[in-house]
Amino acid sequence: MGKASRRNRERAQAAAAKRSAMTKTRPRVSWLATGAVVLVVAALAVAGRLYVRDASPPAAQPSLRAGLPDLDTSEMTVPVARAIRQARQAAVATPGSGSATGRFCQALHAHWLHEEAAACYEIAHTLAPQDFRWVYLLAGVEEIRGADGERVLRLFREAIRLAPGFPPLRVRYADALLRLGRWAEAREAYTTAAELDPRLVMAHRGHGQADILQGDGLAAVGHLERAAALAPDDRITQAALARAYTLTGQHGQAAVAARKAQELTGQAGLPDSAYHQVEVLKVDPETLLARFNKAVREGDHEQALEAATLLEESGAPSARQQLARASKQRANQFAFAGEFDQALAEYGRAAELAPGDPEIHHNWGTVLLRRGELEAAGHHFHEAVRLNPRSADSLYNLGVVLEGLGRGDEAITRFTQAATIDPQHAAAKRLAELGVQGDR
Repeated sequence: MGKASRRNRERAQAAAAKRSAMTKTRPRVSWLATGAVVLVVAALAVAGRLYVRDASPPAAQPSLRAGLPDLDTSEMTVPVARAIRQARQAAVATPGSGSATGRFCQALHAHWLHEEAAACYEIAHTLAPQDFRWVYLLAGVEEIRGADGERVLRLFREAIRLAPGFPPLRVRYADALLRLGRWAEAREAYTTAAELDPRLVMAHRGHGQADILQGDGLAAVGHLERAAALAPDDRITQAALARAYTLTGQHGQAAVAARKAQELTGQAGLPDSAYHQVEVLKVDPETLLARFNKAVREGDHEQALEAATLLEESGAPSARQQLARASKQRANQFAFAGEFDQALAEYGRAAELAPGDPEIHHNWGTVLLRRGELEAAGHHFHEAVRLNPRSADSLYNLGVVLEGLGRGDEAITRFTQAATIDPQHAAAKRLAELGVQGDR
């Protein structure tokens, strides 16, 4: 897919995502789907802040304060509306702060409100002209909006003047040049980015793509092989390599690269701390779902619970149920591994999420029983039976606990109830061992 086609697709996706963030209805997505959320290591995030030049902002002009976008949030999902409203309130409360205004702009940007974000970034840049972020992010927003190419390039150049050593900025500038067909200039910009950070995948990949457009297959192979070595799972690099190998007559290599491009699903990203600050502000349903799924996979309960809560506010109550299932499964894994302390803690979290799930209390009680904590185990078996009176297993385990506590008659009652539900259950055998015949 060419750069122009990809840009059109990105605009269409942005428009669709904006509509999703604006609606209060439950998003039509599969809750089993997984999403990718952009990740940036802490070191890079810290490094990015070094490029922000602090300066005393000029006194805020009334016209600037009045120019802050004031949106109708009534049709937005609750988390999106709240994020935008709170960010605007903070900007209004500190009218001379470029950072507060910029954060409001980022909240707009994060939720595909590009027209409003562009107007906001202009104000933030006026308030803090030495902070490269606002003109840099403005360039990206303007490009998505389809602004004149020369205007976009001027904004990027102003950002480069303010932060000449920030590699991701050079890559995005090169991308903009590439989309405008200025391939030689793009190659130079990618070269600069790679010199600033030799391990920046996107710099090498972009350079290789520019080489292909100029018909320089040999140079393209060199840069794309470097990109592939840095990011072996990047399917876009492999697709470009297939074209580069074809240009140089290496048809066998081209076939291998083309096959990898079809098989791989990964895609390299740009470790951009400025854009990361925008990404983390996203609370639209699709982003929350991706964040939730990632947190569940990684066992990050706090992050998953936060995303699940926001998804509920967005109209997706099943998210909490899914999180409860994931927490219960994780607790079971701890229990099977004999890691009882971790299992008990996780059962507690699962019960908070799904207080009406009898299986959680049954398994919780089973772990306590194995630890010899009979009173506590009995409490959870009682709760499991209350929630599911037809569970022979919970009735039997409750009987075992009662017997261990010296409450034999109560234990026999529970064994009898379990055997009545399932005559083949271990409870029937225990009754026989105790010499109990028939109903009591």
